[in-house]
Amino acid sequence: MGLGEQEQPVIAVVLGRVSTEDSDRVIETIEALDPAVSGEPCEIVIADRLQDDLTARIRRDYPYVRLIDCPAGMTLTEMRTLAYEASKAPIVAVTEDHCVPTSGWAATIRQAFDRGGPDLVAVGGSVVNGVTDTGLDWATYLCEYSFFSPPVAQGESAILPGMNVAYRRSALERVPRELLTSGFWETTVHPLLLENGGRFLSLNELVMLHKKRFSWGLFASQRFIYSRYFAGLRFGNAGFAKRALASVASLALPPLLLMRAVKAARAKGLGGEMLRASPYLLALYCVWAVGESVGALRGPGNALAMIE
Repeated sequence: MGLGEQEQPVIAVVLGRVSTEDSDRVIETIEALDPAVSGEPCEIVIADRLQDDLTARIRRDYPYVRLIDCPAGMTLTEMRTLAYEASKAPIVAVTEDHCVPTSGWAATIRQAFDRGGPDLVAVGGSVVNGVTDTGLDWATYLCEYSFFSPPVAQGESAILPGMNVAYRRSALERVPRELLTSGFWETTVHPLLLENGGRFLSLNELVMLHKKRFSWGLFASQRFIYSRYFAGLRFGNAGFAKRALASVASLALPPLLLMRAVKAARAKGLGGEMLRASPYLLALYCVWAVGESVGALRGPGNALAMIE
């Protein structure tokens, strides 16, 4: 049976509810997935490790959303995997609890898979800053998502954003569960999908708003944690000498990261925004470097469980 012949929703949207700041943004996510806005009915599955008053509100006001209660210490990647496994639709879209799809988002995903053929296994798009009041707002966006600021590559691409991406379920079902739970899918799952002959499609018309307003303290701590996780994963099997060298080399990252970010921002027409963000960004890149240095030398620790 083709995608167009399904009686149930064709798209399942899965996410983990983990945000300790700006946490009610997930309500905007849910409402943006209304068929009148998204252009396509969606199955919505949220794995929730917060289980607070907002959880009760979602149950009360949005009864069609499936909530999965998770332990407080469960990693976001384990939560996403549980949500994916609990869903049924043949297309599985992944986003985050502070990201808001733009109008027609789900319809764009369905059309891409309908037209793409069976070897099209993933579709992704661009990420637009939805919180723009301060230099810190721009710094938190540019630090993470400047590469995916529009315009992105149009057509086949090996690089898709981890929070604005949809997969063919049949492709995910061939991925070992350990890869689904052990790290973020853009680093653990995407390489395998490509190695297996799958195609990725990048579309500028598939737009996601990143709408989390971070405090400085939370974002800096999250930047350190993620950098430690990344470097720990990358150098986990290396010998001590290589890990020590990588640890020292990581401390040279800040000027390199800043130069790369400035170049990317200018190419995307965000030079003014980069200027506003640059004092914060330089400090964040120092945090980034220290996180990678610690991760390379000492491993990831429990960083994955602390990421939100």
